[in-house]
Amino acid sequence: MAAPDGPRPAPSGLRPTARGLALLVSAAVLVLGGLALGRREAIALGIFLAVTVGASAGVLAARTVLARRLHVQRTVTPGTVQEGGSVLVSFEASGPARTTRATAASGTTGTHQAPPLGLVDAVPGHGPVPVRAPRHEYRWQAPARGAYLLGPALVRLHGPFGLFSAHAQVAGTSRLEVLPEPLEDDELDRVMRVGIGERDAADLLGSHAAPDDLLVREHRDGDSLTRVHWGATARTGRLMMRQEEWAHDPWAVVVLDCRAESFATGRYEVAGGPGLTWHTSPGFEQAVQAAAALCLRLQGAGHQVLLMDQDGQSLDPHLASAVLGASPREATWPAALPAEAAAVVVLLGAAVGRDLPVLATVPHHLQRVAVLFGAPGVQDAAPRLEAGGWLVAEPGR
Repeated sequence: MAAPDGPRPAPSGLRPTARGLALLVSAAVLVLGGLALGRREAIALGIFLAVTVGASAGVLAARTVLARRLHVQRTVTPGTVQEGGSVLVSFEASGPARTTRATAASGTTGTHQAPPLGLVDAVPGHGPVPVRAPRHEYRWQAPARGAYLLGPALVRLHGPFGLFSAHAQVAGTSRLEVLPEPLEDDELDRVMRVGIGERDAADLLGSHAAPDDLLVREHRDGDSLTRVHWGATARTGRLMMRQEEWAHDPWAVVVLDCRAESFATGRYEVAGGPGLTWHTSPGFEQAVQAAAALCLRLQGAGHQVLLMDQDGQSLDPHLASAVLGASPREATWPAALPAEAAAVVVLLGAAVGRDLPVLATVPHHLQRVAVLFGAPGVQDAAPRLEAGGWLVAEPGR
């Protein structure tokens, strides 16, 4: 799948180099000094330098206009890749022959510099990559999960005598999604079974139970004891029964805590391209991997999965664009629970203590699971959640 190029703004203006500024200053001094002292030769030399600088700027302006006629198509294959994978970035250029000359260097780790008239592509984490025209390709390895922008591609231009420089953008940016690597099935099973028990993990993840096993209700007169849901009964203290009706589209809700304060330990910034940065942390990346694995397993168990953040806002199920953000308040996601929900799994960090009153409002007929990640304050919340009927898993415990 190819990632399309973004818009191409107009090329930047001409910029004088240090040499060009020196000549301009010299020309001004000579002209002014010659006028003050009445020295014609100084005035003539100053005018000559000024004309030389102007001619260099004029030639470079013409080259810049010509460079705008260069058409460059960037193709990124595939447009989506898993963390640690690589993509093939290929270019095809067409236009005036003078503007298609570029360097012979290639690759993202080389030390070669582009010549005065060269085509380069901006790559996150590597800087400019020289591109040979009219056809060229290089590989880029995704350093971490996220949504990246490759580009823009620029033609770097220099005027005669190196007095001015400019660049023309000939291709915009291409968006690339780097997906998280979900936890392996064995690791997910270990996390869930250690925390919530064999039977409840099987009910939730569909290991040994039909999808409708998550649907429970209170006991009614005449119900057969063979329909008792013992896990829900133990959690609620009331006799709970499995639903007799088959649920064709049972819903499971996965909530990912994206608050920066929840995963503050080891937080760092990731550069994703021109003007694009985000913050993450090792703990948050672990939570994202767990959320990705849970979504896959729940879908495999026959559930429709709704993925949301702590505020009830839907998240992209690919989880490439999930980032930490400031949200100094308690979670509000319970208000967004669909009526069809049969189970809810929340992945929480250090802010869980603030959320305890909100978590207590989640309907008790749902299968409720809290996955707590090892940040300060999490351990104190676990017994309070368990006392309220939540199943609690703590990765790394």
